[in-house]
Order: sequence, then structure tokens, then C-alpha cells
Amino acid sequence: MNRNSRSHSDRRRRPQARIPTLPDTLRLNRDHLRLSRVAAYKRHGVAPSYLRQLEVGERVPSPETLDKLITGYGLSHGQARHIRELRYPAEDLTPTDKLRQSVHENVALRNHIQDLEGRGVLAAYVDPMWNVLLATTEFRAGMPGLEESECIPIWLFSPIAKTVVIDWEREAAHSVATIKAVLGRYRDSEQAHHLLRKLRPNNAFHDLWLSSCNVAYGRAASDPVHWIHPSSGEPTSYSLTVADVTQPQHIQLITALRKPYSGPRPR
Repeated sequence: MNRNSRSHSDRRRRPQARIPTLPDTLRLNRDHLRLSRVAAYKRHGVAPSYLRQLEVGERVPSPETLDKLITGYGLSHGQARHIRELRYPAEDLTPTDKLRQSVHENVALRNHIQDLEGRGVLAAYVDPMWNVLLATTEFRAGMPGLEESECIPIWLFSPIAKTVVIDWEREAAHSVATIKAVLGRYRDSEQAHHLLRKLRPNNAFHDLWLSSCNVAYGRAASDPVHWIHPSSGEPTSYSLTVADVTQPQHIQLITALRKPYSGPRPR
């Protein structure tokens, strides 16, 4: 067998990023800690035979059992919230085209984005998958090529993003952790499956997805992102805020306020 054949075979055998489910996530959390089911039992007291049933989807754990697993595995707040959400049915998500239409037809939302535009604020309405519904010119200028996908996570894993995002590796890891949370919550939606289909072939995304069990919900205002300013070309830090615009929270407003640069030295 030649090298190309081996490489093709390796890619076929490589684990694939999948929409999160509770059985898969329970198993991945244990695997990430490199614990056998017997060793895991010593941590949380869930019998190995019962744990196997949970990890293959034969049984659904009670909330009390989930609490034991969360404590035994030492899961973070985000990871704990994630598996609790996975225990329940997926939430419905309005299709992106309908959300985009509703934003464009809403005079108050349009006026607000125009006001932010006039003040030079980077802002956009997005859905939970961070598909852009409406954005200021400055926001789009900061993400050249965004129009090709109209999706921030897909753009982030494009080659051009690395030319404008400072500390790209950190932002990519945070994006993957955020994507896991939102895919879990809306795992039956077409948007979830579309996003993963687009990102799965990207090697950087795929490696980050498989190498970490981190899950993130939102971002602290004290944790800025660092970008090349679209107009000046200078390194710039931004404080991000994400606010729910509608109930349920299918339309969100992202604003990025410019701050003095506080990031790493640009390469």
C-alpha cells in the first residue's frame, strides 16, 4: 500500500466530530480522564455495568446520578450545564432565513443597528449558531470574507481569519467550546447539522473538537478579543457583550467596544 492510500485509510478511520448526545458526552468525559469504568466507579460510585448502559444509550440517568458523575469527574460549570441539557429533549430553533427576515422587517431592530452604525460600533444580530442576520459595516469590515458564509464560526476557521484575529488559537478553542454548547442545546435543528457539516472537514476545528471536552456558555466582559482594527490596521482589543433580543433567545445582539490593546504581541 502506498503513502497516499495509507493517508486516505487513516482519514477514514479517524474519529469524526459529531453532534453531542448524552451517551457520547458521558463516555468522552471519562475517556478524557483516561479512566476505565472500574476506576470511574471509585470516583463517583456509579456501577460499571450501569455506567456502560448510560454510555451506550440503553438507560437515561436520573438527575441524582448525573450529579454523581459531574462531581466524580470534576466537571466545570459549563460541562455540567451541557450534560444536564443533553438529558432533556433538544430545544426547537427557528430557521435562520426566517430569523433574518424578522430582523429586517422589525423597524426597531433596524433603527438600533443603524444607530450603532452611526457611532462606529461593531455590532451584529445573530442566531444561536452565530449566523449573521444583520450587521454594521464596521463589523463586516473586521471580518473580511464573512459574506461567503454569513456565519462567524465558519469564518473563524477560514484562512483569512488568521490574518486579522490575534491569538487565533485561543479564539478557535473558545469557539469550539461554545459550539459544543449550542449544538447540544439545538441538536435536532438543521442549523446544527449544517454548521457541523461545514466545519468537520477543517483539520484545525476537528483536532480541537476531539482533543478537548471544554464547553463554554458566553464570554466574560473582562475577557477581551484581540483583532487587527479594520480601518487603522493596528492591534485592537474589544470587549464583547451578547444580549438576547427576543424570547426565546433566537435573536441576539453582539456588540464589540474598542479598548486599549491588551493582548499578546502580534506575530
